[in-house]
Amino acid sequence: MSLYQTSAIILKREDIFEADRLYHLYTEDFGKVRAIAGSVRKINAKLTSHLEPFNLVWVELIAKKNGDLSITTALSHGCLLVKEAPPVKIALFAKMADFSLKMLREPQKDKVLWNFILRNFVKAREVEAGETDNFLNEFKSGFAKIMGFGENLEEARYYLSDFDVV
Repeated sequence: MSLYQTSAIILKREDIFEADRLYHLYTEDFGKVRAIAGSVRKINAKLTSHLEPFNLVWVELIAKKNGDLSITTALSHGCLLVKEAPPVKIALFAKMADFSLKMLREPQKDKVLWNFILRNFVKAREVEAGETDNFLNEFKSGFAKIMGFGENLEEARYYLSDFDVV
């Protein structure tokens, strides 16, 4: 088994089995990964509060023989979304995370993309309620440009229409 440590943004979580969760992370050192945290839904689980969606965390991952990753340790650096955020802000963060997950196909380190995603999640905290659609469109366009789809989102839509991404 191999042990890895990295910073990550929790983009999504899914309940699996009786007490486990599957986490979709975007990591600084490995790109998009999926990892299981065992027993985090139990009442006395210590990792639960650190592994909330939109948290910036330091994680320790173990790669098992079959290639699956497990989260053994997590320490939150802070939540990118403020605790008492209005529903429109929560929706913005969810749409940004969903778009990121759909665009990122495989684990691949990309420092430019890591900085872009992190910077935009931080900037999204300050977006006014009426500006969320514009901010999301700018995020998608910038993301598409970094991924090599050109200056605007329309070109990315053409290439990604088969994947139901945009």
